[in-house]
Amino acid sequence: MVFLVFYLSLSSQSYFSVLTYNCENAFDTIHDTGKDDYEFLPSGERRYSKYRMFRKLKGIMKVIASADADRPVDLIGLCEVENDTVLTYLTSRTALNKMRYRYVMTDSEDNRGIDVALLYSPFTFHLINYCSVRVDGLDKPTRDILVASGTLFSGDTLDVMVCHLPSKLGGRNSDTRRLRVAEKLRSVTDSLLSVRTNPNLLIMGDFNAEYTKSLFKDVMNVDILYSDTTKNSVSNHQLFDIVADKKEGTYKYKGEWSLIDHIIVSGNLIQGENIYLNYHDCSILSPSFLLEDDNTYGGKKPFRTYIWKKYNGGYSDHLPVFVRFTIK
Repeated sequence: MVFLVFYLSLSSQSYFSVLTYNCENAFDTIHDTGKDDYEFLPSGERRYSKYRMFRKLKGIMKVIASADADRPVDLIGLCEVENDTVLTYLTSRTALNKMRYRYVMTDSEDNRGIDVALLYSPFTFHLINYCSVRVDGLDKPTRDILVASGTLFSGDTLDVMVCHLPSKLGGRNSDTRRLRVAEKLRSVTDSLLSVRTNPNLLIMGDFNAEYTKSLFKDVMNVDILYSDTTKNSVSNHQLFDIVADKKEGTYKYKGEWSLIDHIIVSGNLIQGENIYLNYHDCSILSPSFLLEDDNTYGGKKPFRTYIWKKYNGGYSDHLPVFVRFTIK
C-alpha cells in the first residue's frame, strides 16, 4: 500500500528536488587501511564512538527529511562521507530506509579517506551509469569527481556531477589545486555538452570558494542566475550558478559568512520545455536546529559536530543548498 500511494503521487508530481550538503566528517569507527582516519576511531583524539557515529547519521537523515515538507528529496549530493559502510548505515539503519534511497560514491586517494556520494530515489531517477573522475598532476591527492547520468520520470536525461574541491589550507598551493579540479570539471562538462542536444547538466558540492574567485568566471565560465534573468537571455549550453546571488552564506569563519557550496546548471534546466527552474526555486536551508549562538562574533553559526577536538553534538559546519525544478 505504501508503494502504491508513492507511485500514485508521482502522477501529480510537479517538481524534481535536489539537495547538496557537506555533512562534515561522516566517518565510521573502523580504520581504513592506508587512510589517516585515526582521530575518528574510538581510541582516537575525538573519541568517535558508535553512539556518536549513529547520532551523526541520524542528524544527516534529519537534514534530508526536513528539506522538503511535501515529499522526499529526489537527489542528494553529499560531501565528506568516508566509505560504503557510512552510506549503507545512513540509507538502511536510519529512518531514510523508508524512502528506499540508493547511492553511488567515489573511492578517492584523499589522505583522510573522505569522498563524495549521490543518493537518489529509484522511483524518480533511473540511474544509467556513473564513474569516478580522478584529477592527476596535483602535489597531493584530493577527492575524485562523481559523474552520474540517469533519466527522470519526465523522460529527460540528467547528468549530475558531485564535487568537493581542495580546502583553503595551504595558501597558494591550495589555490592551484582548486584551479586544477575546476579545469577537470570544465573538461568533463564540455564532453557532456558536446553529446547532448538539450543538455540537462547539474554540478553541485563544496567548491571551497565563492563565486568571485577566478575558477568560476575564468576557468569554468559560469554566469550567475539573477532574479531578473529572463529565459530569452539563456542558452542551452550556458552554465549558471543558481545560488551565487543569494545574500546568505553556507559557511562561517571568524564571524564572516561565505557562500562556498554551489549548484551549477546548464541553461536548458532554466528554460527547458519539460523541466525548468526560477530564481526563487533555490535556497540555502537554515532551520533553527542547524544553528547555534556564536558567542565569539555574535549572531548565529552552523551547529557543528566537533569544535576542534571537542565534541559539540551538532550537525555540520556547512548549511545545505536546496532547489526544486518544475516539471511540466
